[in-house]
Amino acid sequence: MKKITQYSLGIISGLILGLSFPPFPFYWIAFIGFIPFLYVLLTKEKGFFWFSYLTFFIYHGITAWWIGSWQPVDESSQIWLRIAGVAVWLVHPFFFCIPIVVFKTIKDKLSSNFAIWSFPFLWISFEWLHSLSDIAFPWLTIGYTQTYNYLWVQFADVFGVWGLSFLIILVNVLILKIILITIKYNDKIKLLKFLFYDKKLTIYLLIVVLIIIIPVIYGAVRIKEYDHSKLLETKKIITIGIIQPNINPWEKWQSRSNVIRQIQKHFYLQDSLIRSVNKIDLFIWSETAIPNFSDAFNIMHDFSILANNVNANNVSILTGFADIELLTNSKNIPAVAQKYWDNPNIYYVAYNAALLINPNNEAKPKQIYHKMKLTPFSERIPYVELFSFLIPVLDWGVGISNWEKGENQATLHFEKEGKEADIGVIICIESIYPNFVANFASLGANLLVIITNDGWYDNTFGPEQHYCIGRMRAIETRRYIARCANTGISGFITPTGKSTKIAPVQVPIGLYSEIPLIEKKSIYTLLGDVLPIIALIFSIIIMIYSFIYKRNKQ
Repeated sequence: MKKITQYSLGIISGLILGLSFPPFPFYWIAFIGFIPFLYVLLTKEKGFFWFSYLTFFIYHGITAWWIGSWQPVDESSQIWLRIAGVAVWLVHPFFFCIPIVVFKTIKDKLSSNFAIWSFPFLWISFEWLHSLSDIAFPWLTIGYTQTYNYLWVQFADVFGVWGLSFLIILVNVLILKIILITIKYNDKIKLLKFLFYDKKLTIYLLIVVLIIIIPVIYGAVRIKEYDHSKLLETKKIITIGIIQPNINPWEKWQSRSNVIRQIQKHFYLQDSLIRSVNKIDLFIWSETAIPNFSDAFNIMHDFSILANNVNANNVSILTGFADIELLTNSKNIPAVAQKYWDNPNIYYVAYNAALLINPNNEAKPKQIYHKMKLTPFSERIPYVELFSFLIPVLDWGVGISNWEKGENQATLHFEKEGKEADIGVIICIESIYPNFVANFASLGANLLVIITNDGWYDNTFGPEQHYCIGRMRAIETRRYIARCANTGISGFITPTGKSTKIAPVQVPIGLYSEIPLIEKKSIYTLLGDVLPIIALIFSIIIMIYSFIYKRNKQ
């Protein structure tokens, strides 16, 4: 019976954490979500690993079930997403068990009290490390539960989303300590006296209150500083148009003739917006808006079809496209390289790329950025150099599937009639890496642009969660973000995470907004991931100490 009760508490924690995550509006319950889980960890001696796995299996299932898509499309195309969804659901919770193993080690070698106070440091060390490798998927970082908590979340511009995670876990620990202290008192009169006179309990309660209140006060101050109407009056402005074409993501790669119609659709939506506004400076198209069009376009970079439109309308275009590079040197061929039309002497690699073309700019007619953070398995097999034999097995038959990594993180420079902006272009999943995005601001970006294609996951939680994560990046860097998604969610995000305009999803539409350009760097942009690095150092020291302490005892 006791075993059933313990596993029930794990299930409760998984449910609470899942329901605290967007798009659910119950963000506040994240502050108590770990309490049942941690209570069991403090008392459980055996089976803690599978207990932890169950908790995070439920958490992942509620929040990220959408990875399997489950949309009513062609079965042969959909099967890979469904396999991926099930595989990630089964495997991903194992990663969350890693800090629990460390926690249990500290508990066994030192004490439960030592372990519980170490837990916030262990957790954000894990979250940060989980964002670094080729198999990184930091989508479920606990700090993202607070994206709807508008005032409290503003201090993400200090330590990033990691600071939010740390405080959320710390509140869970403090409340658990308060509960453990108070349940010792069966006599209500003694408990009442204890609540008023016990210094330790008073300190715990005070810290919890301060963790809730101080960020709210800080947020109120920062919101005033970055008031949208105020920034429109005091900062340089460019007018941006977003083109959301609402193209079926499965069909866009099927033939090159489709691409011509897709480009024409973008031009049509642009023309409609120009007729109604007539002051657009820059149009943004979504990720791989121009897939494999022609050798002239994708390989030889003959962008005249876009440049002619840019010059005719006097409006810049920033678009996603597939950039293909031919490799004639047979030596050092990358693992993801493919034969070019079955020619044994020529290979090619493809980059998920962004292209910026400014009007009448012969000196710098094209600027290209190659995506550096690729989606594990769907865009590139992690550590593909070691597992190249999996390429034909895991090729899911949509798009290029095996992209090459970009190596140069650099801004693209918009310039038109005296207006200038340095743009950090973030392609799809790159938006889930806090320090990577902040580095664009460090490199001088005064505007961030997210281009993505979330159409694979329409009618699921995925697009809304992805949009919320983008809001966090805006807060951390204190930059405006123009977000263009193929089928949505497209919109404009202020430096406080608010949206000035959002396009309706799954509708072909053009949307525009005046965007202030911000030069000042946020604290997080300047400091980077200093908090999780300190937490990791602390965690390592605790682990070393626990082993030394154990040997000394023996």
